[in-house]
Amino acid sequence: MDLHVERYGAGKPAVFIHGASGSSLSWYFQKEYLKQFVEVILLDLPGHGKSLLDRFKPLESIHAFAEVLWNLLRTLHLGRPVVVGCSIGGDIALDLAVHHSPEIPAVVACQAAAFTPTFPSPIIDMGLEDSGVPSYSDQGSLSGLSACGSKADKERVAEIVWTRRLGDPKIYYSDLKAWIKHDLRPNLAKVSCPVLCVWGNEDYFVPRPLVEETVAGIPNSRLEILEGIGHYPHLETREFNPLVERFLQSLGIGKGKGSKN
Repeated sequence: MDLHVERYGAGKPAVFIHGASGSSLSWYFQKEYLKQFVEVILLDLPGHGKSLLDRFKPLESIHAFAEVLWNLLRTLHLGRPVVVGCSIGGDIALDLAVHHSPEIPAVVACQAAAFTPTFPSPIIDMGLEDSGVPSYSDQGSLSGLSACGSKADKERVAEIVWTRRLGDPKIYYSDLKAWIKHDLRPNLAKVSCPVLCVWGNEDYFVPRPLVEETVAGIPNSRLEILEGIGHYPHLETREFNPLVERFLQSLGIGKGKGSKN
């Protein structure tokens, strides 16, 4: 399987995982800031962006995505990388925390939860027919627009809408199937690394109770709420970058006073 990877900066490696039908493009807004204190590792998940699929079969499991990603990180010899993800990327980050937290110094999961059954399966299936609901390309861009918060940077909203149209419809369908089947609740106590959950309070994709249940189940975790922000906090607000920086530096990770690179 050929997977696309980009690396920026130097220091402690930090892997940033994109959302459904997205690509590494979704983290371009952050990389110039974040590469000042960590090595930024951007990638395209299988079937997304410039990454190919194994036997051209889409993945329909968050855990399958997580294990492909983990094997890639081992191949790259990244040691103990920080993991950051948003949306299905956040779910993947939590899955990695459950199964590999002894080898991960910290996780940041945005707009994600241990359990995300927030799309009825029949509605997802209807999206394969334009006569049922808007096509997946249209649905992606329209939902990207509606899922942004009232305080979102308008320039970033335009970027979200544009990038949401770029993904393949069949990949988007498979990603949503993976999202609704995801359930880590019985295994959250296994997480031993620090976890920061970031939640924009105007996100209708991920209700607050699901996020709070996730934080309550992870021994060393906390919740950061961003007011007026929706499903894409890393793109919607400039508050996101320093938030991640403060969290990592509180753990001695990243370039700065007292950091442990």
